[in-house]
Amino acid sequence: MQKTTLALALALSFSAIAADNDQYDQWLGGFIEHYNTDNNYPDNINPFDNGDGLGLEYGVRINPSWAARFEWSDLDIDYQNNNNEESGSRYGVDALYFLGQTHTYLFAGIKKMDIADRYLPVNVGIGRHWQLNENWKVISEFAAYHGFSDDVSDFGFKLGLAYKFGHASTSSYQPTRTEPAETTQQPAQAAAAPTDSDGDGIYDEQDRCANTPREDKVDQYGCSIFTEEQVEASMDILFANNSYEISNPDSQQLTEFAEFLRRFPNTQAEIEGHTSLVGDAAYNQTLSEQRANAVRDLLIERYGIDANRLKAVGYGETRPLDDADTAEAHRKNRRIHTRVTATKKVKVTK
Repeated sequence: MQKTTLALALALSFSAIAADNDQYDQWLGGFIEHYNTDNNYPDNINPFDNGDGLGLEYGVRINPSWAARFEWSDLDIDYQNNNNEESGSRYGVDALYFLGQTHTYLFAGIKKMDIADRYLPVNVGIGRHWQLNENWKVISEFAAYHGFSDDVSDFGFKLGLAYKFGHASTSSYQPTRTEPAETTQQPAQAAAAPTDSDGDGIYDEQDRCANTPREDKVDQYGCSIFTEEQVEASMDILFANNSYEISNPDSQQLTEFAEFLRRFPNTQAEIEGHTSLVGDAAYNQTLSEQRANAVRDLLIERYGIDANRLKAVGYGETRPLDDADTAEAHRKNRRIHTRVTATKKVKVTK
């Protein structure tokens, strides 16, 4: 009885702290759960099986990392050897520690089990708050319960829905200073104004990303918003008549194309070889393949690009840029062409 009273007193204390400071969120929620019992209870002729339950919880954030919670659940536990079941309550308090700037948390606490004179377990677990909108969130948790008196362990999984109320205060706590006595009455000092150190429109108390550049658009937590943007690189190299020799293997065009492939390592390139319309079609097909392979080999051997990312294809004289029978048209058609696209994350600016 004393332990139960202590648990309820702790829960009421956390609620009083939240009401007094009005500094951090509070939530009230309901949940369903599945409860898995230990098969090794001593002197248990008709041992318990698994069961289900419904419950309520009330929680309060004490600071950005810590929260406290009171929980009550009504459980129906089946027996293994018959169709009967045992019903009762489980209630107690937990301390929650939120990991970094996420909604995932670890928790530990103590519970009272009023089912068939069972035990007073301690519990640990992991959970997450899945934000649906500004006020509503889904709660999921896995917990382990251990009774030291009987050395038994139970496990539970719960899923719930909670409503958040209260809000973070927009002013920081300021210590009280005793001013020297003066002969005239001074007007009451106004509360300190909220600050936004990085000028992103989010007050420091709610800002999870300090020193955000002023030109960045930010989310509700003061962190830069990113979007995906498509980028591409292409390369065209011309060849002499009846040749697949690359005249300038250190050209800016080759260097920049290789750098693009290194920057986006998940991309692949198809190198197309082409010829002019002059000469035998079979010969031109072979020459176009030789030109494509020459560029592929150069990217592998000189620029260190993985061979599995590069494919050489010859199209002979079937895809001319210019089908005129002129020297300029023939020069344009003696070429290789390749193009690669990729996506990258870029900041959204104001």
